Amino acid sequence: MKKVVLFCLLTLTLSVSSLMAQCPKLCNEETMVPLFGASLENGDFEEGVWAFNDEKVLVPNKDSVIWTKEKYGSFVCSFEFFAPAGSNSGFLFHCTDKGDWIPNTIEIQLLGDYGLEPNYHTCASFYGYQAPTANATNPADQWNKMVVVSIGQTVDIYLNGKHVNHIDLSQWTDRFKSPAGTDIEEKFQGKALADSEPYGYIGFQGQHGGDGVTFRNAKVKHITCCAKGAKSELLFGEKLENAEYNPEVWSIDAEGVMSATKDDVIWSKEKYKNFVYDLEFKNSKDSNSGIVIKCSDKANWIPNSLEIQVFDSYDRAVDISACGAVYGHCAPLYNACKPAGEWNHMQIVCKDEVITVFLNDELVTRMDKSLWTEKETNPDGTEVPSWLRENAPADLQNEGYLGLQGLHGDSPVVYRNVRVVRLDD
Repeated sequence: MKKVVLFCLLTLTLSVSSLMAQCPKLCNEETMVPLFGASLENGDFEEGVWAFNDEKVLVPNKDSVIWTKEKYGSFVCSFEFFAPAGSNSGFLFHCTDKGDWIPNTIEIQLLGDYGLEPNYHTCASFYGYQAPTANATNPADQWNKMVVVSIGQTVDIYLNGKHVNHIDLSQWTDRFKSPAGTDIEEKFQGKALADSEPYGYIGFQGQHGGDGVTFRNAKVKHITCCAKGAKSELLFGEKLENAEYNPEVWSIDAEGVMSATKDDVIWSKEKYKNFVYDLEFKNSKDSNSGIVIKCSDKANWIPNSLEIQVFDSYDRAVDISACGAVYGHCAPLYNACKPAGEWNHMQIVCKDEVITVFLNDELVTRMDKSLWTEKETNPDGTEVPSWLRENAPADLQNEGYLGLQGLHGDSPVVYRNVRVVRLDD
């Protein structure tokens, strides 16, 4: 799958109105690829159910879903749909179980309901959860265009050029009631949306009532952050000449791979405030290391900085110590770590108080540290490890040194292509 190589870093902190202004940029057709492939080669579907007709319209002949073979976290998906009066279908995403998709998927309703009052069953609703703000569906004899923008736990829906729905999944912590106090439909009460992974397969529901909904021009792209080529520089220099470190601990080989023999941090000589920290790392079995940001005291860095966890946590449950976590404070949304022995790509975007972590081109962690005002507990109620309780994250300086933790335990982590992009310019 072709990945988009540049994303406006500030979008992650934009208001809804600002996001609306960004939508045309995110939906640049030149950066998007066919959702299921040009000939459905990237689709997972029951044989004989889905096919393109002579006009390249995607048509189902029964109620059976077509799924992507690839999972998506943060993405933009654009498609057109034709919905005759009384037809019923859905755009499905964040699916974690194709075999039992209804309770393990979010559905955006697709209906031929022109002129009806919106509710949580109408077109562009988060089906069973939240109604759109308006009915923007075209008459039954016209095509509709929908754009879905999913970034972390926020999802926005645009229908025929209008922004009609927005949801922040992190606010949906009650499986029976919405944040506004309305009832959630019974068949969706098995799990709160806030507990669902914002990562999974994308699909279209098949012929579900009426004459069926048909589709065309379905395209998608991952939303990623890429610093390479964007005025990036090697953080420590080609031979570590820009680093502050113990040469008996840290070394770099002819291929540019950095390694350490003791638990001793290598530091940047300069401080950074708004930046992208871009690097690759390879875990060994049960390895444990960290990427240090916002450090104001190198001699006593643990309580005076934040650490992005590097850990061999492939195929494990996520918590505040998982790979990609802001260690001790903010767990990843889901596990995107590769198995030990494979290279991982991480990008850490710091813009004032907001820290966003991309792991292997997936947005896995987002923390607004101004909300972490307590020393002993995090906003979600989890306890902060005792050795991190000297300062609350909200009280830490935004500008600081950048570093890499050395050999922490018996299993090494190695690094390469450690780069930085300043966002202040």
